[in-house]
Amino acid sequence: MLTTQIVWAIGLAADLYYVLLLVRVIFSWLNLRRPHPVLIQIHRVSYAATEPLLRPIRNLLMRYQHGVPIDFSPLVAWVIIEFARRLLTRIAYSLPV
Repeated sequence: MLTTQIVWAIGLAADLYYVLLLVRVIFSWLNLRRPHPVLIQIHRVSYAATEPLLRPIRNLLMRYQHGVPIDFSPLVAWVIIEFARRLLTRIAYSLPV
């Protein structure tokens, strides 16, 4: 039972971070001239939550991209989060109850 709750919490945290990454990517595509204050707050929250993970990835990728105008850091972050999710789930299920 505890293992199921741990796995559920890991999945919930990963899903929430996926949503925040998606919101950030969508906001980067939009060019809102005068956004609603709620949209500004959503953008600030998604930026504050995702930038600590995306900045080091972006810095690492800049060494290899050399002028490519597409930011692949959200995609790399998604792969890292999915890997961590699966690894932590496997560890949680292997713990003795």
